[in-house]
Amino acid sequence: MAMSVRNFLVANIFDLPFYFGLSILALTLGVQILKPLLLKKWSPKVFVVVLGLFGLYLFQVSLLQYHAFLSGLLSPLIASGQSLDWFFGYVRLHFWDQYLFSLIAALLFYLAAKYFNDKKGERFFEREEVWLGMLGIFLVGYPGLFFYIALMLLLPALLSVAFLQKNERLPLYYFWLPTAVFVILIVHFVLVNQAWWVKFIF
Repeated sequence: MAMSVRNFLVANIFDLPFYFGLSILALTLGVQILKPLLLKKWSPKVFVVVLGLFGLYLFQVSLLQYHAFLSGLLSPLIASGQSLDWFFGYVRLHFWDQYLFSLIAALLFYLAAKYFNDKKGERFFEREEVWLGMLGIFLVGYPGLFFYIALMLLLPALLSVAFLQKNERLPLYYFWLPTAVFVILIVHFVLVNQAWWVKFIF
C-alpha cells in the first residue's frame, strides 16, 4: 500500500503543487469564514508550514532528478561530482526559481503592507490579512503572481466603483484566497497551454 502511494506520488509529482496549493487555500478560506479568531492566531504559522512543505517537495524533486541523471547519459559526470555545479543550476532554474521568485514577492508584499499599515494605524489590512496575501502570492507561484496582483488591484477597485458610495473603501479581506484559487485554476487549465505564457516559465 505504502509503495503504491509512493509510486503514484512520484508519477504525478509535478501536479502536487497544484493540488496542494488548492487544498491549503480552500482549507484556510474555510477557517477564515468559520473560525476567524483561529485564523488571526495561526495565519503566520500556516505560511511557515507551507514554506517548509514546499521546501521538502522541491528537495524530493531535485533528488528524483539527480537519480534520473544518474541512470542516463550524464551518469559518469554526475557520479564523479564534476557536474554538480551544473546540476544545482539546472534544478534551481527548472524547479526552485519559480517558488524563490514568489517567496521574494511575498516578502516584499509583507514589508510594503506592514509599513503602510503601521503608518496608517492598520487602516488598510487586518494583521492576518497580510499573511493571507503572502500565502496567495507564494502559492500561485511565478509567473502567476503578476496575474494575481493585477486582479487584486483591479477587481476590488471595479466593485467599489460599481457598488460603493464615493470615498467608501471595499475591504480586501475576503478577496485574497478566492482570487488565488481562481488564478491557480486559470493558470493550470488555460494559461499554461498558451504560447505567450510559456515564454515566462523557467
